[in-house]
Amino acid sequence: MIIVRRPLEKRTVAELMTRDLLTIAASGSVLMAWELMCQADVHHLPVADDEGGFVGVIDTQTLTSMWKPASPQEARRPVTTLLPAGRPVTVRPSATVPEAARAMLENGTDHVAVTDERNALVGLLTVHDLVTALAGVRREIPPRTGGMPSLYRVEPVLPRRPQVPPAPGS
Repeated sequence: MIIVRRPLEKRTVAELMTRDLLTIAASGSVLMAWELMCQADVHHLPVADDEGGFVGVIDTQTLTSMWKPASPQEARRPVTTLLPAGRPVTVRPSATVPEAARAMLENGTDHVAVTDERNALVGLLTVHDLVTALAGVRREIPPRTGGMPSLYRVEPVLPRRPQVPPAPGS
């Protein structure tokens, strides 16, 4: 554990953000999002389109308040139906911690996505990251070696449905 003495309000988002992210495809279901969050023990799940572009972030609070798993149709509902309308709220890695905190407050979220100048997702700053920094604890964040953060995308592998042979005489 490294103790940081520099004031939090002088630090940048890049110093605190989480770079190692698990994502879900925009076509993924809300049930898949729930499973991923439970299995990975995460509270925020960035959503990516088929080309890997950033679409938004689903969090456990939104998922549990908006999803009513009463029917199979609800379980198969695309995760994008739970995202707020419009462009997701983002900040740049060079933003200060107070700027990121204001973005969270103005949008009523406990997270803000961090994007580069091409609007590609490079990290996520959460309230947990801020509390960790406020406590003076700094996580070791390995230096970036490439242009992309570590993004993991898990897709389900489901058994194929058995082929039903045609009925005799049809």
